[in-house]
Amino acid sequence: MFKSVKVKSLFLFAALIGSLTLSAQEQNVSDSDLNQFADAYIKVQMQNQVAQQEMMTIIENEGLAVERFSAIQEAAIDPNKESDATAEEMKKHASAMSKMEKLQPELEQKAVDEIESAGISIDRYKSLATAIQKERSLQERLQAILMERQGN
Repeated sequence: MFKSVKVKSLFLFAALIGSLTLSAQEQNVSDSDLNQFADAYIKVQMQNQVAQQEMMTIIENEGLAVERFSAIQEAAIDPNKESDATAEEMKKHASAMSKMEKLQPELEQKAVDEIESAGISIDRYKSLATAIQKERSLQERLQAILMERQGN
């Protein structure tokens, strides 16, 4: 169901994850670093689920089904798609978007708080995320840690 919610990636962590084009130098990442990153990543994912629920509630409180909102949003951002939304639906969509945009700073701050509560700075988290994104071996090590945590 969350995959149909296109808005989940509109706001959350755009400033955090979306700006990870830092020129990361080759770095040695310890198991301790990866464990801290994994802790923060798990906390952020849980917070992301709560945020998605909040956004879904906003959409539904505006009188739109989440699937309908997603269809209208897709048409709004894809110049090759034509929207079949009514004027009333467009008004509800705009209202929901406005409310979600107002929620964005709070959600981003919660994400930062979750990262820092795992004992890692936001800059270090970004640096590790960049390194992990670029290095397959780090991705595999992180995946092993995450899988191990799911088993416990």
